[in-house]
Amino acid sequence: MSLPFWFEVLVMALNAGFGAALARSRDTPVYGTLFAGLLVGLGGGILRDMMLGTEPVAISNPVFIPACIVSGLVGALLFSRIVAMPRPLLLLQGLVLGMLVTIGAQKALDLRAPVMSAIALGVITATFGGLIADVMTGNRAAIAKQSHWLASALVCGSVAFVIVSPTLGFYPAVVVSVAVSAVIRYVSVVRNWPSPSWPHRSQQANDK
Repeated sequence: MSLPFWFEVLVMALNAGFGAALARSRDTPVYGTLFAGLLVGLGGGILRDMMLGTEPVAISNPVFIPACIVSGLVGALLFSRIVAMPRPLLLLQGLVLGMLVTIGAQKALDLRAPVMSAIALGVITATFGGLIADVMTGNRAAIAKQSHWLASALVCGSVAFVIVSPTLGFYPAVVVSVAVSAVIRYVSVVRNWPSPSWPHRSQQANDK
């Protein structure tokens, strides 16, 4: 079982719009902005499919790329309005990333991937495109820097999906996974919770 096709297209297009808006806010040129949006929308899903040994659906299906380009263009044109609504944007982005986690994890489970692989591929689907776009625009990848529990939220959402899906079914698992991802991400930013980090060297020295 999986989400309706049109819903997957919508989720990936929304993510592309967020990516393009972020790239535009960094003064990236037009083509770079649209390419960044395309990477954010589709990059994670393409890598997931390649790792699973299947044809990337974003390449074989003619709908995904145009949808992400159009959404990226809209995101770039409206970026000032988008970034002016930080909390609604944060919540919507958390919901979209949570949906991408469930799409990635479910596809892995459908292809009989081990549970740990499904969890990892859920996170990869949601983050890898953004990682490439961050590097392309000369920035440190959000998932690898202090980003208020971004990675932790997505890992928790992916774990929740894999646990709930066999017991309660696909759609309840989607709801739980998206809620877990979005709530942890939103609360961590609003409460300014730092990402889990290793002790600083000075702290380690004081502990000795």
